[in-house]
Amino acid sequence: MFHRVSDSCRNAARAAGVVAAGAALMVGVTGGTANAATGWTAQYTSADVVGAHAWGTIEEGERYILNVNIKDTKSDSHGARVRVRTTYTDGGVREENLSASGLNVVRSTTWNYAANAYKFEVKECLTEAGVDYQCGGWSTFYQS
Repeated sequence: MFHRVSDSCRNAARAAGVVAAGAALMVGVTGGTANAATGWTAQYTSADVVGAHAWGTIEEGERYILNVNIKDTKSDSHGARVRVRTTYTDGGVREENLSASGLNVVRSTTWNYAANAYKFEVKECLTEAGVDYQCGGWSTFYQS
């Protein structure tokens, strides 16, 4: 009797696992309208400054998801900062920034934006005592 119950439990567990796997696959196939993330970098653009490196990804869906990284690439008295400027179809503008200080220190964050954002710009800066010391120019890395 113990073996029959045990076999019955195993069969039920297998069936539940198959159903759960199928449900997970269905969610993966049908869930959300997000596109694949697109990589971006400020390197070799007008935004680039020696001593800072900014890069990340942007994903367009019901909202924009922006992953941002900044790395301090030079051993000096300056920190590194990335500035992101986003323009919306209604004329609004949003600016964000992220800083790192110390040779090879990397900081990362994720910001999300409303679907009516249409232009994303970036620039790298060096900082001194927490304020911008030198910056590159604005460079558009994504525009819908």
